[in-house]
Amino acid sequence: MSKTCPHIELALYVDDMAIIATSRKPTLLISYLESYLNDLQRCLSEWRIAINVSKSTAIIFARAGWRFIQPRPVTLFGEPIEWVDRTHYLGVTLDTRLTWSPHIDQARKRTAQRMGMLGPLLNRKSDLSVRNGVLLYKQLIRPMMDYACPAWRSAARCHVRRLQVLQSKCLRLATSAPWYVSNRQIHEDLGVPLFADHIRALTASFDSKLANAENPLVRQLSRYLR
Repeated sequence: MSKTCPHIELALYVDDMAIIATSRKPTLLISYLESYLNDLQRCLSEWRIAINVSKSTAIIFARAGWRFIQPRPVTLFGEPIEWVDRTHYLGVTLDTRLTWSPHIDQARKRTAQRMGMLGPLLNRKSDLSVRNGVLLYKQLIRPMMDYACPAWRSAARCHVRRLQVLQSKCLRLATSAPWYVSNRQIHEDLGVPLFADHIRALTASFDSKLANAENPLVRQLSRYLR
């Protein structure tokens, strides 16, 4: 893909493409984006590549003051690209302030659905062993909760705590622990780290591999995500 503007970065993954424009001024930001979209349109026409503009969205990540700015429309092949307050990219929900609250809400909903499907196995009357119950949680439920955690590690503790509540609920069902046994004691007995510690370990492992990444955007992640 062509890249002629110094203020534009591209993020490509299979057939998904993100165009990232950066500027301190909203007017310049949109001008950079429009300039690249014009170049992109010529490139797509030359190579006869079709694109579904209706599936494209535009979003501004900025401080609170920018939320009240109404950006002018941008178009591709004459079709307007909608400006939104949140969007989905590679299974991650992004909001304008990057609070990650909408993403964690979606993760909680998907997790609750999965727990409902596994209800016959994960309940207090199930004959499933504790070991297999914990294994079910680690293999089928926790991956839905920690998906893309190196990206949303900066989420507030109150948001991460909502995922911890789900983890505690699953482990309590798997062990059929009585009410007077604390969640922390259950975690210690099973050798399962608290959810915040779990995502901290995953992100540390991810960061250790960034130096060898070929994508410059990926190499820079450790500078911003702490």
